[in-house]
Amino acid sequence: MGVTKMYLVCYNVVQTLVWSTALVLSVRSIVENGGSLSSVYDDAGWFVRVGQCGALMEVVHAVLGLVRSPVLTTLMQWAGRTHAIMSVIHPIPSLHGTSAAALMFLAWSMTEVIRYPSYALGANIPEWLNWLRYSAFIPLYPIGGSAEIWLMLHALPTIDAEEPYTIAMPNTANFAFHYPTFLKGLIAVYPVLMLKLYLYVFVQRGKKLGAAKGKKRH
Repeated sequence: MGVTKMYLVCYNVVQTLVWSTALVLSVRSIVENGGSLSSVYDDAGWFVRVGQCGALMEVVHAVLGLVRSPVLTTLMQWAGRTHAIMSVIHPIPSLHGTSAAALMFLAWSMTEVIRYPSYALGANIPEWLNWLRYSAFIPLYPIGGSAEIWLMLHALPTIDAEEPYTIAMPNTANFAFHYPTFLKGLIAVYPVLMLKLYLYVFVQRGKKLGAAKGKKRH
């Protein structure tokens, strides 16, 4: 096994452990709180944030050509999620106890505990896991994405009032940025971006599962 492959396996194993911990903590939180979703963010949030921010390395991997993933698609996926949790949800405590935050965590975690082991196993992936890798996203992706949109919409009153990350004129860079306006624009295009990524994975599903069926016949 070459150095690059060994590194990628280690990266995917670490991410598997991080997201598995996030999923276990999320489920335990629900069970211990009698089915309530209100504590999931507080109980599993640290691991979700670490796993999601750490996934920046996947953009780096794509840029360096270590993996065959398209750079733009990888960047869109990482940036959308990371912005949602680090710039919008985490700074607003009133969102932490919502069902949307919990559903987002569960959808993300269940997706990643399938995806990262699939990457780590590579060509040795069992057929059932390969099928799960390209099928579980069908319900999980809309759940996670819808939760992201709901949370951003419900963050707007706070964002409008506090105007975080805003850069006002005048300044030495002669540059202005109004974050509330940016967020509203992002919410408007989010469904389109989600659909683009969703359809991309459907295309990948057809290729991967079709190839697997072909190998099985032979």
